[in-house]
Amino acid sequence: MSELHFTSPDGVSLNLRLPEQPTDTVPDYRSSVSPHKPTYQHTERAYSLPLPAVPSPTTRPFGNPTPVGLGGFLLANTPATITLLGWRDAGGPNGNESAAIGTFFYLGCLLEILCGIGEWINGETFNAAVFLILGGYFGASGAVLVPFYNALNGYGTTGATTTTTTTTTAAAETAYHDSYAIFLIFMGVLLLFFTIASVRLDICHVVLFACFTVCFPCLATSYFYMADGNDASARTFRIWGGIFSLAGSVILWYLFLGSLLESVDFPYLLPVGDLSKYVKGRTEYLGRRRHKTSMSCGL
Repeated sequence: MSELHFTSPDGVSLNLRLPEQPTDTVPDYRSSVSPHKPTYQHTERAYSLPLPAVPSPTTRPFGNPTPVGLGGFLLANTPATITLLGWRDAGGPNGNESAAIGTFFYLGCLLEILCGIGEWINGETFNAAVFLILGGYFGASGAVLVPFYNALNGYGTTGATTTTTTTTTAAAETAYHDSYAIFLIFMGVLLLFFTIASVRLDICHVVLFACFTVCFPCLATSYFYMADGNDASARTFRIWGGIFSLAGSVILWYLFLGSLLESVDFPYLLPVGDLSKYVKGRTEYLGRRRHKTSMSCGL
């Protein structure tokens, strides 16, 4: 009679006794379990590793800076949008935004930059990029309105062929409007990239960035018409830019309210149309492919 002996690393042993000739009887087998004694390496590893820290759900080292950035953007952009639309003669015939210098600097610029730094500390790269860049935009928009920076008078002698003050001023305004329009065009390109990236977030962010993507080219076209002296067309495109800016501001007020409700643990949250479950991330996609590859190799 032959015997087979199996032993596992955990101390489980199995002994089989097989007859020499095939029979209908059940083979005789015996099993035993020996206590597993941990080795020195196991004991040292178990007691030397520190216990993982248990995160507390009620305490956070820093607060969420998003409501601050959204509030600063709204208080700077919404009045400027009303100026573009010319409601109650705001902004005069040319949509002048000089009354918004303070809001551009201290609400749009300062709060956006502070919020962007907070998002960067929290590890939110996309939010940090959006808030920091928009904060810089508001700072630049406020700077060109301050006489100290001499934005308009810097073009006073460029392209002037006469010595009269009127001709020199007109040439300066033309060069200034054309130059500022180029800046607004590239702001539209930047917002287009934000729109593409926000497809991984939610519907509200996609529509928000899309509105401002259209707003900036409209404003740029308005400045081009102002440089050509076509005030009627300039006003038309300025109003269209204000309409898209107002649409984006309405969505932003909605997101601002949603962030405030979330910050106070409100029982109901506003829906934003989550898209992350439909547009999978790159790491998740590669993880699935790697998992499928390993399973196919194993089979």
